[in-house]
Amino acid sequence: MARDRSRKRNFKQRPESVREERKVSSIRKLLTFSFKDLDETQPSNAPQSIKSWNDEGLLKPFLERLRDLSKLTRDEACKQQKVKIYGDFPTKTEFFHPRHVDEHVAWGVITSIGGQKGRIAGYIVESTFYVVFLDKEHRFFISEKKNT
Repeated sequence: MARDRSRKRNFKQRPESVREERKVSSIRKLLTFSFKDLDETQPSNAPQSIKSWNDEGLLKPFLERLRDLSKLTRDEACKQQKVKIYGDFPTKTEFFHPRHVDEHVAWGVITSIGGQKGRIAGYIVESTFYVVFLDKEHRFFISEKKNT
């Protein structure tokens, strides 16, 4: 009983509206990922799926890459060249623009999945990367070979 009274007494002595809020020094908008537009039917000559990537041992490096990227902001990932933003859908590609994806999005890739060739192609809106294609042979954005 005496203990309850001392709590009540302390509570009554506490000044009103003096709660201090924690101040966050800075809020970083980290990368997130969405698979809502994943298209496992492309390229038509050799479609790739999550199952095929699992069978070929690429799923684990892919998930590890996403885990690492989720600790970065969009700018940090681009500066470290782990994500490359191209802008428009590429003209030199073995893929076609899916009808379910808006024409005016910023296309890009997540690089180096299970080696130098492996990529994840998709688009980015603010800090969300939308995975659209699995590209183990670097055929989404075909570039000229250098120094060969």
